[in-house]
Amino acid sequence: MHAVDFAARKHSDQRRKGKAKEPYINHLTEVACLVAEATAGRDVVAVLGAILHDTIEDTNTTAAELAATFGDEVANLVAEVTDDKRLPKHERKLLQIQNAARKSDRARLIKIADKTSNLRSIIESPPQDWDGGRRRQYFEWAAKVVQECRGASPWLEARFDEVYRRSGSLV
Repeated sequence: MHAVDFAARKHSDQRRKGKAKEPYINHLTEVACLVAEATAGRDVVAVLGAILHDTIEDTNTTAAELAATFGDEVANLVAEVTDDKRLPKHERKLLQIQNAARKSDRARLIKIADKTSNLRSIIESPPQDWDGGRRRQYFEWAAKVVQECRGASPWLEARFDEVYRRSGSLV
């Protein structure tokens, strides 16, 4: 719960891009729930990493702060799934595909859970400025990332595949 509180405070001013503008913590807890279910609750580090997966990328949190608060193992996992925001968006997206297969099992779990949550959000509350083509583009990119992460969790991959199949209504 300390990690949930930490993430909620760090992301307190952030909302999802969708029409409903849900608090960002909803996404983080969904990703953590997916990882917890995928690991049958046996991998606390992976669950903590899932809750905190966007703190370095999207807030002023540092890896050192995470390490001091949650330990090196959690901080290193969060750093592993963090995009370098200094790079152009197109390059970051390409690197996610190219580097996914080389990530640790925990990082691949978080990536699959993150993409699953994002696709669910796009279906249930699409960003208002995203037309069908833009939504389809995101789904196709997410599928490429997940393809490179396969082997981490058949259960979690099936959750992604279920939501991906629902995407046919987007165009």
